[in-house]
This record gives sequence, C-alpha cells and structure tokens, in this order.
Amino acid sequence: MKNILSKISVLTILLGVVGCQEKLDTVYGEHNASVYMNNSGALINIDKPDDVGHTIIEPRLSKLTKGNVQITVSAIDFFPEYNEQNGTEYKSLPYSEYELYEVNNPSNKSNNGTLNVTVKGGDYSSKIGVRVKPLNDEKYPASVRYAIPLRISSSSARILSNKDAIVSFNRPFKTSIVKILKGNNITVTFDESMKRTEEFTIQGHFMFLNWDFMTHDWNQSLINMNGAKGTSNWYYTRVNKDHFQVKDLDSDGEATHIKQEVKLKTWYQLSFVYKDNNLKVYVNGKLAKTFVRPSLFLDAGAHIAIGNRGRIDSRDYHIREVRVWTKALSESEINDGLYLPANPEKKELLVYLPLNKENKFKDLAKYKNKVSLWKDGSKEEVTEEQFGHEWLENVKFPAEGLEIQEP
Repeated sequence: MKNILSKISVLTILLGVVGCQEKLDTVYGEHNASVYMNNSGALINIDKPDDVGHTIIEPRLSKLTKGNVQITVSAIDFFPEYNEQNGTEYKSLPYSEYELYEVNNPSNKSNNGTLNVTVKGGDYSSKIGVRVKPLNDEKYPASVRYAIPLRISSSSARILSNKDAIVSFNRPFKTSIVKILKGNNITVTFDESMKRTEEFTIQGHFMFLNWDFMTHDWNQSLINMNGAKGTSNWYYTRVNKDHFQVKDLDSDGEATHIKQEVKLKTWYQLSFVYKDNNLKVYVNGKLAKTFVRPSLFLDAGAHIAIGNRGRIDSRDYHIREVRVWTKALSESEINDGLYLPANPEKKELLVYLPLNKENKFKDLAKYKNKVSLWKDGSKEEVTEEQFGHEWLENVKFPAEGLEIQEP
C-alpha cells in the first residue's frame, strides 16, 4: 500500500485577542512579555506519495524584550477535550512520524515531541518547523483524522491561554462517484420514527459539468428541503454561473443570491446549516452567507430532493457524500469532514448517501429512510437500471477538479 500524505494545515486555537488577555495569563515568567501561538498557518500540497510533509508554527511574543526568551513546545494530547467541544475526531499522531526543528537553527531538532527554542532579544518570534514522514495508509488510514497537538508547555515569559496549535493533514484517497444525467433526480423521505429537530445540516459535494438546460436556463437545483408534510416549511436551491441561491415561497431575486463565480468541472462542497432562525451556507468550508429563515425544522415523513424535483430543468453533474444531520454543524466539524467519508454510526446522521459504486444509491444512516429515483417523462419511481447515471472510479480527493488516479 502506498504511503500517502497531502496538504498539511495548521489550525491555531484562539481564545481571545492577545491585547486583551493579560487576565488570562496562566504561567508567570521573568519577562514583562507574554508568549502565545500565532494564528498564522500553512497549507502544503504534496503531489508525490513519498514526499515529506512540512509546515511551520510560530510561538510569538506580545512585545519585544531586551533579553532572550526561552520557549518549550510539546506535543500534548489535548484532543479528547478539544474533540468534545468542537465535534471533531482528531487522533494524535505518534512522535515517531514527525520531527520538530528550529527554523533559524536547524541543528536544534527533536523526534520526541518536545522542542526548546529561543526568541532572541529584539525579535518577536521563533519559527518551528514540523516535518512529517510519508504516512503508510495501512498503518494510518486516511479515514482516521490523525493530527499533531502542539502546546507552549513552558517559557521564561508568561504564557497566554491561546497556546495551542493543531497540525492537521488533508490526505489523498481514491473513491468512486456518480454522474447524474440531465432529467434525473433523487429524493430521500425521512423515517417516520424520527423526532422533530429545529436545527439541522444538509450537505453535498457537487461538480457542475455544463450550463445546458432542458426548459429554463436558471433553474438547476442543488439539494432542496421540505421539512414537513403539507406545510410551507421548505427552501429551494439553485445554481448558475455567477451565484448560488436559496429561496422560498416569499423570497427571490438578488437578496437570495450568494454572489460568486461558479466554475464548471470544479468541486464545491455545500453545507446548509440551520439553527435559531438562521440558515448559514458554507461553500468549501467557508461561510458564504447567512439567511434569516424563521421556523424551519425537519420532521418525520419530510424529504430532501437532490436535483430538480420537476426534473425538466436539470443538467449533468457529479455528486457525492450527501448527508443530513439532526444538528447544526460547527465550521470546525464541516471542515473536518469536508471531503472524507462520514461515519455512518454517528447518532446525529439522519441521511447518508456516499453515492459511490460500492454502495450505489443506498442510505447508510441508521434510520429507515426511503431513497427514490426519478426520471423525466415518468410519473412513477424508476429502477436503478432506468435511472440516468454513470459511475466513475479511481477519483482522487482532495482535488479542485476531476482527478482520475489509475491503480
């Protein structure tokens, strides 16, 4: 099995603004300065499986000092608490798989998870390099969110509360995806036993292949929500060249648009997060717009429609990883599962369609939801054989466009 590792990113946990944190100091030292983990980060692409991953973190002083400041950074497993607070699933990578070193003094390095560095008088920081070996995907499967938890553990200066950094990995993997052909769509009707929820998240990973249309050039849907039988508790989504849209019975026009260029043959992970009358739309893990939509909810027997329910306006597109959660995911949770498969055992996962060749159109969530396939010109559900679709294998993620990686 190939060793594969791609993209290393640093997420710095900020608990407040440095200038306002004197009262949050936790350790006192000899200098009239404080030390914290800077919020800068890095994102590294590693194209070859055997390349070494590398990034930099930066312990930084709140003010200049005349004398040297000693800082110790250590790998301390704070993930149990962090995961519980943020809904993530990070697991600490063993020391044996990475090296810490002082950027300005490369001979100062460590393979035991702890490094002592010096910020010289007149300097603000000392950068620390993190060099990660290629990770064997049999020993460290990509489905497990391995990361490195680093903390400023001691210093001759005072340590502020924002002392932690997480070095996380976006690791490449291959899967299969589905191409939905023009005039076809999918609905998922929720289990009759589900309990009503007034917060939820609906997600899908889309690639639009053309702007062709059958009837209306403006009416390609994404994932539409009808939260309860026989009510106006719903919203409707559209996509076009220069915007995404979220509309309902009473709203339309530019106020419902998320203005941005929508490129063809480019992946877009869309998350619709609802809580406290606010519908937040995230595009590729970043908050794009917040809509005020009072009194939405999901209830038994309601449904989502993937693509156009009327079917006559749909275009060709790729799609994968459709999920409905009975909770409002945080931005950390969205990014944690941006392209990796979800865990179907999660209790908040109401609907889970990986939409890969192995599972086809099967819902892997624990609920008894009903998946239905529809085709233009048919008033009844159609079979998988009648449904217009194609499977593509060996598709690599993460990727901006469609990348096929042959075995």
